[in-house]
Amino acid sequence: MKYAVIGHPIDHSLSPVMHNANFETLNCNATYEAINIPEDKFNQIREIISDKALSGFNVTIPHKERIIPFLDEIDEQSETVGAVNTVKIEDGKWTGYNTDGIGYVKGLQRVYPDLKQAYILILGAGGASKGIANELTKYVQPKLTIANRSLDRFDQWRLNVNKIRLSDAELALSEFDIIINTTPAGMNTNQEIPISLKNLDPETLVSDIVYVPFKTPILEQAEAQGNPIYNGLDMFVYQGAESFKIWTGTEPDVEVMKRTVLDYL
Repeated sequence: MKYAVIGHPIDHSLSPVMHNANFETLNCNATYEAINIPEDKFNQIREIISDKALSGFNVTIPHKERIIPFLDEIDEQSETVGAVNTVKIEDGKWTGYNTDGIGYVKGLQRVYPDLKQAYILILGAGGASKGIANELTKYVQPKLTIANRSLDRFDQWRLNVNKIRLSDAELALSEFDIIINTTPAGMNTNQEIPISLKNLDPETLVSDIVYVPFKTPILEQAEAQGNPIYNGLDMFVYQGAESFKIWTGTEPDVEVMKRTVLDYL
């Protein structure tokens, strides 16, 4: 069996390291690779994947929404959030799933057990943001707040959340218990911080869904101010574990997956 992750850029991804370690531990006869697909080549996605003879693949930035028209079916979670990060191929049929939200919330509950009463701000309105927001609404009572540079990004949102501009979020930072960055700011060599943390409450947990680098600029600044921080490693591991279950119907070795990524980092 062959699997992969597609995205652009993709050379930063540790998905192949993680999944191949899991395959080896479980004596699973399978391989996993990273495939870089620029946006201008994405219309060839069916041919690219067919040439690779894959049984399934993960989808990362910037293709989580772009992949949907090429799928034969999507699950309820994907339909609600309008984004897909896992595709299963069976008898030529492509089915899309979204495991981002499940993966992130599973990890977040370990570091912030009392999610029910938390006031949460999510930065960014892309596919990962929608997946996380959709899952969090199952656990959190206060309405979530999503901030983005432009409000027209919310035109396709179906979730009942507060929608504000990033500039307004900066002024209201002290109102939140958890801040989650889902924007590309801080990824790879990007040294941007999406918002100023000047008004941050000292107790607020600042999180980033990125795991490479281990501490993004927003996490470094929050930590320097004395705030607790939480990166995207657990989300990465748990979403991958959920993908494996979708593809194979069997349980992965989550501890091996996480330890492998930590050792690599």
